[in-house]
Amino acid sequence: MKSHKTKILYIITKSDIGGAQKYIHDLSTNINKEFFESKIIFGGIDIKSLSNKTNPGIFFWNDWQAIFEIVKILKKETPDIIHLNSSKAGVLGTIAGVIYRKTSNKDLKIIFTAHGWVFNPQNKISKLERFFYIALHKAAGIFQNKIINVSNYDREIALRLRIANSDKLKVVWNGIGEDINFLNKNEARNILLQKIQNQSPVQISNLEFQASHMVGSIGRLVKEKDYETLISSAKLENKSIFIIIGDGYEKEKLNNLIKKYSLENRFFILKNENNDARFLKAFDIFILSSVKEGLPYTLLEAMSARIPIIGTKTGGITEILNNENGILVNIKNTINIAEAINNIKNSQDLKNKLINNAFAFFKHNLTLKNMIENTEKIYLE
Repeated sequence: MKSHKTKILYIITKSDIGGAQKYIHDLSTNINKEFFESKIIFGGIDIKSLSNKTNPGIFFWNDWQAIFEIVKILKKETPDIIHLNSSKAGVLGTIAGVIYRKTSNKDLKIIFTAHGWVFNPQNKISKLERFFYIALHKAAGIFQNKIINVSNYDREIALRLRIANSDKLKVVWNGIGEDINFLNKNEARNILLQKIQNQSPVQISNLEFQASHMVGSIGRLVKEKDYETLISSAKLENKSIFIIIGDGYEKEKLNNLIKKYSLENRFFILKNENNDARFLKAFDIFILSSVKEGLPYTLLEAMSARIPIIGTKTGGITEILNNENGILVNIKNTINIAEAINNIKNSQDLKNKLINNAFAFFKHNLTLKNMIENTEKIYLE
């Protein structure tokens, strides 16, 4: 039996709910406790100066403060590995790790997980910003021992831009547990109907709501999710109710778009909770309309819930869906989305095929057990 457990310090920019936060929570909670011990450090809480905001004042003074805070934490915690998550934490945490190595003479291993590269070609940023982020991650990559990508798509981007050599760049698909307590269809719909009636002047009868065909999505209301295109496609598919569960800075804009298209009686945006996946069985179809993705957890949860899926051809989605287990559509294409919805609605055979193939793929490739084991191998290398 190993006498010394490997101590891992997870560092992440934000403490709010999201894919990266779920990722480190699942790793920290489920990692083999016989060989590893772990602790999570949050930006804005444990590291006061660490945030996603970029402030160039006095040569990025807040970022340098964050670096010194991380060094102080490293000296206190003395980890064997720091596992960095998010672009900002990845760069600043690497600088802090190098300073700690030099000043403490410790053989600290630095691992970074890219939850979708910020310089992804489909991400809407300026050429100057893209160049800046590429340069930062190239510099950080020199000192990082391993870089975990959540999709082969992200790894190929990193290879093409020479972020690091191929030996450093690993791929570990996200994974989820098989113990999600999904509500049954009627119960999930009853709760969603109550939410709609509480926040909307539109009144829908319980009978009408339970009998309706429902298209749903769960995600942050941000540009990358491109819910504008989903709302536009609802104009072409006029016999379904659409629900998005989520929150974010695009909420007002999206609600205005719903009003513009006169969709108030069948397109609803509901505030997110901590466990929104439990509502998935309310949907007849789950849809991801994103223009940028790593490997979204909601996709895995929908596969586990046994509902048919439509996803856009972006990021890791194309590695998971293949038109045999989910319909792939072009990004920003309202017609493609509307046609895919109608095809699934009108064919029970297609619906059954997508559900069964997706669930089998999930069980074989996308479980939490797979993700933990593959990540532990990287820790032990």
